[in-house]
Amino acid sequence: MKLKTYIYSVALAGAFVSLTTSCDDMLDKGNDYVIYADDHTLDTPSDTVTSVAGIINKLQAIAVRNNLFGEVRGDLVKVNSNATSDLKDLAEFNVSDDNMYNVPRDYYAVINNCNYYLSKADSTAGNESRNEKYFEREIAQVHSIRAWTYLQLVKAYGSVPYVTEPILTKLESEASYPMKNIDEICELLIEDLQPYYATEYPNYVTIGGDIDPKMCFFPTQVVMGDLYLWRAVIAGKDNGEFLARQAAQCYYDYITWDLSAKNDLYTTSTRWYWEEASVSRGMLQKPSSNTLSSSTWGGTNCTDITMIPMDSAAADGYYNELRNLYNTTYVTDVSQASLSPSQYLIDLSENQSHVTYDNNKDAVEITKDRLSEEAIENHYLGDLRFQKDYNSMTTRYGTSTDEVDVQIINKHNSQHISVYRAAQLYLKLAEALNYAGYPRFAKQILVMGLNNNVIQYMVSPYYVNSGDSAFISYFDFNNNTYLPYATSYTQTVNEYGVVTSTTPVLRSDVSECNMWGVHSRGSGYAFLNDKYAPDLAPDSTSYPYTEEAAIPEKPATVPEPSVTNIADSLHYDEWAAAQSRPTEDKYNTYRENLADSIVEWNAYQAELAVYNTNLATFQTAYQEWYNDAYGSSTFIDKEVKQMDELILTEQALEMSYEGNRYYDLMRRAYWWNDNSYLTGMQDKTGAEKLSSRSNWFIHWDGQIGLYDDEEGSEE
Repeated sequence: MKLKTYIYSVALAGAFVSLTTSCDDMLDKGNDYVIYADDHTLDTPSDTVTSVAGIINKLQAIAVRNNLFGEVRGDLVKVNSNATSDLKDLAEFNVSDDNMYNVPRDYYAVINNCNYYLSKADSTAGNESRNEKYFEREIAQVHSIRAWTYLQLVKAYGSVPYVTEPILTKLESEASYPMKNIDEICELLIEDLQPYYATEYPNYVTIGGDIDPKMCFFPTQVVMGDLYLWRAVIAGKDNGEFLARQAAQCYYDYITWDLSAKNDLYTTSTRWYWEEASVSRGMLQKPSSNTLSSSTWGGTNCTDITMIPMDSAAADGYYNELRNLYNTTYVTDVSQASLSPSQYLIDLSENQSHVTYDNNKDAVEITKDRLSEEAIENHYLGDLRFQKDYNSMTTRYGTSTDEVDVQIINKHNSQHISVYRAAQLYLKLAEALNYAGYPRFAKQILVMGLNNNVIQYMVSPYYVNSGDSAFISYFDFNNNTYLPYATSYTQTVNEYGVVTSTTPVLRSDVSECNMWGVHSRGSGYAFLNDKYAPDLAPDSTSYPYTEEAAIPEKPATVPEPSVTNIADSLHYDEWAAAQSRPTEDKYNTYRENLADSIVEWNAYQAELAVYNTNLATFQTAYQEWYNDAYGSSTFIDKEVKQMDELILTEQALEMSYEGNRYYDLMRRAYWWNDNSYLTGMQDKTGAEKLSSRSNWFIHWDGQIGLYDDEEGSEE
């Protein structure tokens, strides 16, 4: 495909790295028209630091729309009447070439900056005696940023030009470049990232601004996990398991590796809950929260992984417009939010079963009749994260005496825009594990959180072949480091040696926890919720009921006849030696009793033999059934489907307003080959268009986008 003046305009407007930073904000827009000489080489620390900062600066231009592409086209937000026509058109899948959000050149500005940097950075510069490359970390991070940007671009447009060399001249812009779809882009980028997979972050103390520079970087392991996950879902449930395994291992690597002085990553101790004392008192008024999260990158209770730094005010450059779109604002007048939570999200949240403990440690479901009217009005029903994220009130602004309705979406009060965070990453791990064929592994991320005890008792027993065991053994969540609510587990075993239940042994102090099942962050203790878990038993039609019914009642124990018991003596001499000249009548009585004892013993032995034989037959049949059931692709598929619905629900509850929902639904449509995940979005104008895959994506000028349901490459 010839990109003509399109890419050339990108080259002039965004292909060259900005060389200035701002004291007031982390990054200044700089001069878009600074052009390096063709022979300029980036070979000094000041060159590379400033150049990487310039690349991060270019991400500002796509940060807002990246959220809108993923959220406004989904079903968790509604577009209000005061929104711009461009935003309404985006929500209704009616995006024209001149829509303000349809500017793919901004993505290519980032990509071309990365391409330019990689073509000019001196990868050989370093200290030979120490085998140290000065810019190895910067080069790795630029590869990672480019990969992430390409993934966002191709998710939005479906098929895009793939360019890895900088476009610097009009002649280069008129060359032909291959069009690549999502799967092809991901495959190419995985290969591109492989050499940098375990490279540390650049060791910058500061590059200006108010956040740790490491929070501006893109973890290569996480980006690669995303690439594998998208390849897996496009391959579908019949072919994507291997790719999903790769994705899961990538996410796990980031969680546990200590690259760049990062601590182990937890779901954190943060949760929103009803106190046991208040549950026991009666009508509930207001829940509690344990919000101990730290914004320090890599810290013990850190939630944020990557953010795109934005300017502090609209006049300064790239301001975080999401703060205005999701919130009521007031400058000289009240401006209502353009985006609000949808009724679907409200209903989804309130319909969650919230199960917790009372003072007696009895499980209690918090139903509507347990809440005060004020609590219900404040959306304290069901999952409590909705209210944590959303506030509405009536107030007065400025000198006005008129009351106005105000909406606040707490996730969008920050100056900067979140890309990756801890709970989101664990849900990605759950999705990947589920598609890899390990739904019960994924389940524990939602229910209890992970450590090796959880894996030993709640995961490993249900995956019975050596390949499964080898895969599961890759995941090592140290019991002394990862601290879910369960310290260990107890098992109940029935008389036939079958484990009938596994029960968590809980910590006496919840403040010790740094790992909560993600669902337990807002819906009480998920492990108490019978409605939440998939079926505990596989399809029972092949269970060995006949063999189990054939086991007789175990016979009562009979003492074995023994010469140590005078009544059981087999020989008169032995018996007489223990007596004082017994009479013959007494002797005969003992002999008769002995005979009865022997008969009883023999009968017992016969009954016991039947019992043991039938028990062994059942246990063999049970083990065969167990292995077949938990190794059955049919049953695994059933559990994968159940878990996928739970994970999708959890992604909505946990990650609403963050720009993920449309793509979460798209992945399901790919994996299950079922467009209804998109066409079936409730109260969503234009969703019926999504029965055609080409309409899943945005198009630009007939050049960029997936057309006519074509999934292959275009030239």
